[in-house]
Amino acid sequence: MTTLNAFGFFLLGLGMTFLPALAPGFFVARATDGSNTSELWLVAMGTLQVMMGVSFIIRNEAAPLAVRLMALRLPAFKPVERVVPALILRPLRGGYVGGRSSGNQRLAA
Repeated sequence: MTTLNAFGFFLLGLGMTFLPALAPGFFVARATDGSNTSELWLVAMGTLQVMMGVSFIIRNEAAPLAVRLMALRLPAFKPVERVVPALILRPLRGGYVGGRSSGNQRLAA
């Protein structure tokens, strides 16, 4: 069964399962226990078709996708080289607090 057929079975089964709930006027209870044979048959066969459609969708699509994802190799990234500490710009430790102001420069706040 192809994936398109499986989706067809799935959608037809959903329609069959929910048809008695969507159109209760077509399924009048004629039995003494308040059930209708047509309604019971549609719900049972609809559930069977939904399960069959889902199983073939999983078999055709989900299982091969899982195998492809497990076999996927992510690219290996090279580690970043250590940066030489002299190249990092840092503020002077005591330059702003302990400095003197002159006419050419001012102290930071």
